[in-house]
Amino acid sequence: MDVWLKRWIAYKHVLRECDVVLQVLDARDPAGTLNRGLSRYMSKMIIVVNKSDLVPALNLEELQRLLRGYRGVAVSSKTGGGFNQLFQEIKGVTLRRPIKVAVVGYPNVGKSSMMNRLARRKATKVSPIPGETKNVQWISLGDVLLCDTPGIVPLGETGVGLVLKAAVSVEKLHSPEPVAIGVIEKNRDATAKYYGVRISEKDNAELILEKIAKRRGKLLKGGELDLQETARMVVRDYQHGKIRA
Repeated sequence: MDVWLKRWIAYKHVLRECDVVLQVLDARDPAGTLNRGLSRYMSKMIIVVNKSDLVPALNLEELQRLLRGYRGVAVSSKTGGGFNQLFQEIKGVTLRRPIKVAVVGYPNVGKSSMMNRLARRKATKVSPIPGETKNVQWISLGDVLLCDTPGIVPLGETGVGLVLKAAVSVEKLHSPEPVAIGVIEKNRDATAKYYGVRISEKDNAELILEKIAKRRGKLLKGGELDLQETARMVVRDYQHGKIRA
């Protein structure tokens, strides 16, 4: 049986079985990492906007519009911010004990690290490599049972957007430059600051990529700029949370 189909069958089974569904989003791209195909589970779903430490301040108005109809909590698995509120939200959904909680979301939005923070220990394997969680994993937190699931990309979704969501590894890209340019266009100032390059308003993303290559000494034989390797570096650093919005 196809691997994706196996994962989807397991995924749907867990969603039906659980009392609460935590859909984890990336704070840098909450709209892009929201799977609206799960709206049928809205009555028991809590949206968890993870990696909130990677953005200077969440646009609360925009977030409220996005999450209209859902319960939502912003958290940081790195700092622990928002987790007390998340526990209260989970326990307020149902009187049943233990509460079965499914943790779902795109690959690499931080599901496993969020579960470790909830469990207050390294309970699941955590990796910045997309798709590291292959099967469902259950963790007991006393009166709460957490179920981690493999990262699932909605059927039919492809392209640069998946790389920017860190749902696809940069190492699998044949042409990383368009994706790196997308990162730079979305995070001009943050990218320039991280790599220590000076930019002007007239500099487009391609020129900024060239400046980064020069700054980091990414050169091919003959002194030509290695823009492909520079692009991979930019995308990799963005996926790993080094370039902050």
